[in-house]
Amino acid sequence: MTDRRLSKFVHAAVGTVLAASCMGSIANGAEQRRIIQFQMTSTTFEDGGLVPPKLGYTKTAEFPACFGQNISPQLSWLNVRAGVKSFALTVHELEDPPNVSLVVYGIPATITSLAEGELSKPSDKFVGGKNARNMGTWRGMCPMPGQKKHYEYTMRETDLDPKELPPGLTAQELDARLEGHTLGRAILIGRFDVDAQVPN
Repeated sequence: MTDRRLSKFVHAAVGTVLAASCMGSIANGAEQRRIIQFQMTSTTFEDGGLVPPKLGYTKTAEFPACFGQNISPQLSWLNVRAGVKSFALTVHELEDPPNVSLVVYGIPATITSLAEGELSKPSDKFVGGKNARNMGTWRGMCPMPGQKKHYEYTMRETDLDPKELPPGLTAQELDARLEGHTLGRAILIGRFDVDAQVPN
């Protein structure tokens, strides 16, 4: 290959790489804008802040280290896009992702907030899935003394009818069912420091 042809080949290859890179950046930017358009807040705790002990699971003979009242937090979401038919909410521990506190879905698009304690009992506002304790409602956190934990609350917009999915889905099963049906996500992070928050 002559030097001139080689030069043209190199320039063409570089142009292709740069175009692909720009398209990737544009796509990532669009994804970020999509996520930012959908927001979730809570009056129970600030994003990234400590959650109150009352959210923890109740002390029982089986779980003597637990400390709370098993009260689910207040949640609100806004800037929901057109075309959303329902919402799905999961809560899991970041340090131990299989430790899922909540799996609910089929929340109608007309609902954009849930009061404190509303997820702690069955309701016609959502379809109960199956958390780490096979419960379809809120199962509060119960970290051990000395532990510092983070909990991710993920709300997803979906194009599925509120009654589309059957009850009892695990977090993994819900992820699979929502593949290709998720329109946006909103995330809150709550922290728990047992030694700092729970009296001895």
